[in-house]
Amino acid sequence: MNEPTRLHRLFILFPLADSVKSLIPIAALVSIKFLNGKSLRDIPWYWLSAAIVILVFLLLLYGYLKWKRFVYTLEEDKILIRRGVLFREELSIYTGRIHSMNMEQPLLQRLLGLTQVRIETPGKKEGGGGILPAVTNSEGERLQRWLREQTQTRQADREVHPAAENSGPSGQSLSAETKRPSVPSPGTPEAYESVHHPSYHNRDFESVPLMDSESTAAGREKASRPIPAEEERSTLLQLSSGRLLIAALSSPNLSLALAFVGGIVSFADDLLPDRMYQSLFQSAGKLLPGSWISIAALALIVSWLLSAVLYTIKYAGFTVERFGKQISVSCGLLERKRLLFSPERVLAITVKEGVFRRWFGYAEVKVHVLTSESEKHFMLHPLLRTGDIPALLKRVTPQFSAQAISASPPPRARWMYVRWKLAFAAAVSAACIWYFDRLGLLSLLLLPLSLAWGLLSHRDSGLNVTGKQLTIRSRFIAMSTRYIRRPQIIAMEVSGTRRQRRKGLLSLQVKMIFSEINESLSGMEQQEIEAVRAWFQQKKGETLAPPERSGPTSSIERL
Repeated sequence: MNEPTRLHRLFILFPLADSVKSLIPIAALVSIKFLNGKSLRDIPWYWLSAAIVILVFLLLLYGYLKWKRFVYTLEEDKILIRRGVLFREELSIYTGRIHSMNMEQPLLQRLLGLTQVRIETPGKKEGGGGILPAVTNSEGERLQRWLREQTQTRQADREVHPAAENSGPSGQSLSAETKRPSVPSPGTPEAYESVHHPSYHNRDFESVPLMDSESTAAGREKASRPIPAEEERSTLLQLSSGRLLIAALSSPNLSLALAFVGGIVSFADDLLPDRMYQSLFQSAGKLLPGSWISIAALALIVSWLLSAVLYTIKYAGFTVERFGKQISVSCGLLERKRLLFSPERVLAITVKEGVFRRWFGYAEVKVHVLTSESEKHFMLHPLLRTGDIPALLKRVTPQFSAQAISASPPPRARWMYVRWKLAFAAAVSAACIWYFDRLGLLSLLLLPLSLAWGLLSHRDSGLNVTGKQLTIRSRFIAMSTRYIRRPQIIAMEVSGTRRQRRKGLLSLQVKMIFSEINESLSGMEQQEIEAVRAWFQQKKGETLAPPERSGPTSSIERL
C-alpha cells in the first residue's frame, strides 16, 4: 500500500483566490454606489485595511488547514481520498468503477503551473466525484498511468482466470455494479435494451462493461511496484494556428456573443449615473431608421468578432492523442483541459457543416460519449475537410464509418418542411407591420427566406442503414449528419397523421440514452421507415426480411 500523498502547497492559496474572484464584482458595484457624490477622504481607510488583513489571514489559515487535511492514497484496487476541516470525509473510489481520469487546468491552476485531476465514476453529479484540485503535471500523468495499469491488470486476470470472477472467496465480495454484464443496472445501455428491445439477449452490445473491484494478491503486488514512466503515446492530430483562425471566423456563435453584450447593457443601469443613462436612452429614441440599421450591422460585426475570440480561447492548442487504448482531447488557452475517453463508449458521432464551411468543403466532428456526467460532447476536430472524415473515424472510432445518404424525403413531402417556417415568418411580419408601420414592411423579406430555408431542409434531409449503423442527416441552420450504432438506440418512434399516411409518408424519431442526442426525421417514404423498423428489430444472425406493406393501425407506434 502506498503512503498518503498531499496536494501541492500552493493549494493553500485557493480559498483566498476563490474569495477574491467572487468579491470583485460586488466590490466594484459597492464602490460605485458609495463614491457617487462622495470624496475618497470620506472612506474609513484604517478600518477597511484592518478588515482586509484579518480576512486574508483567516482565508490563508483555512487554506492551510484544508491542505493539511486533504490526502489521497493509491491502494491495490482503489484510490482513497480523505478531506475536510470541520467534517471529515473519506471517499473510496475503486478502479473498476472509474470511467476516466481527466486532467484540467482552470485559470488559477494554469497561472500557478498546476493541474486539476477529475475522477469520473457512475452516478456522480458534476463536482460530486473525486477531484484532486492541485497536483503537478507529472503527478497527474502518474495517476493516469496507474489507472491504466490497474485496468490492464484486471483485464489480463479475467482472460487467464475467467471463472474467478463468479466463484471463490473473493467473489463473495462482488458488488451489484460488478455484475453488470449479467444483470443490467439502471442508467446503462444494457438496461434500456433489455426493456425496449425484444432481442436484447441475442445481440452483441458494444459498450465496455465495468470491471470488478475485488482485491487479489496479484493486485497487491502490482500496486506495490513502481508505476512505469512511459507507455504507448501518439499524436493523432494537432490544429495549427491558421486553421484555428479559419475555424473561429467560420463558426460565429452569435447567441453567446449577444448574451455577453446583453449582460453589459443590463449592468449599465447600475454602473452609469441615472442622468447619463436616461440621456443615452432618450437620444437612442430619436435615431433615424438608417442609423438603427447601421447600429445593427455594427453590432453583428462586433458579435462575430467577439465569438471568434471566445472560440480561439476555447480551442487554442487543440490536440488529439492516443494513450494506449484511450483517446485524449486537450485544448484551451486560459483554462486548459485534457479529457480522456474510450472509443468503445462513444454513443454517436455528429458531423456539422455550417453555412460558410459547407461552401469550402469543411465541417466539425463531435463525439458523444457515455460518462459519469451524463452525456458529454467531445470536439474531435473543429475544422476538417469532409473528404478526410472517413479516415479520421477509422483512426479514432473504427466501429463508425462515414456513410452517404441513400434515402431522402420525396418531393410530395416538401410542405411538411415549409409550413411551420412560413407560418412563423408570416406572424412575425404581421407583428412588425402593426408596430412599425411602413418600416415593418421590410419584415416581408422573411417570407422568401423562410421558404428557401424549408426547401433546403427538405433537400438535405435523409437516412442510410449500413450494417449496424444508422445515418441520419438533417438541417436547422447548419447541416448535421449523425452516425448511430444500433446497440446504442433504446427506442424508436414512428408517427404520421392520417393525411401523411394517405400520401405514404411517415416520420421517425430515434431515442438514445440521453435525450440531448435524440434524432428525428420527417416526411420519409413509408417503405424506408418500415425498413429501418425491421433493421432495428433484427436479431443477431437473422437475415433482414423485406418490410411489410401494411402500415400500423395507430398513429404512433413505439418500437
